[in-house]
Amino acid sequence: MQQVSVPLTWQLAPTNLSQPILPNWQFHLFNVNLGSSSNPSVEQAALDKVGSYGRQIGHIAEALELIVNKMKLLDSKDLTPKERDVLQVFLGDVSAVRQIKAAQPQA
Repeated sequence: MQQVSVPLTWQLAPTNLSQPILPNWQFHLFNVNLGSSSNPSVEQAALDKVGSYGRQIGHIAEALELIVNKMKLLDSKDLTPKERDVLQVFLGDVSAVRQIKAAQPQA
C-alpha cells in the first residue's frame, strides 16, 4: 500500500490585514473661487467684519420674512397661486434654517 502525503496548511491569521476606516468617504482638496471682485479688499473686510456669505444671506432672509409677514403678503388678493407658492417655499426655507440652528449646540 502506497502512502500519499498531503500537505496540510494551517491558517491561523488572515492573509489580508487591511480594513477601511471610513468606508464610502472621500476627501478632496478644493479651492473656493469667489469670482473676480471689483474691490477685493472691501469684500474681504465685509467677510471679516459683517460675516460669512451664509450669515449675510440669513440676515436678508430674516428681513424678507419680516416684510412678508408685516405686509400680510400671503393674504394679498393680488398674488397668483404661483407667487403665493414662491413665498411659502421661501418662508419654509427660513423656518427650516431656524430649526437647524436651534438644534445646534451653542458655541
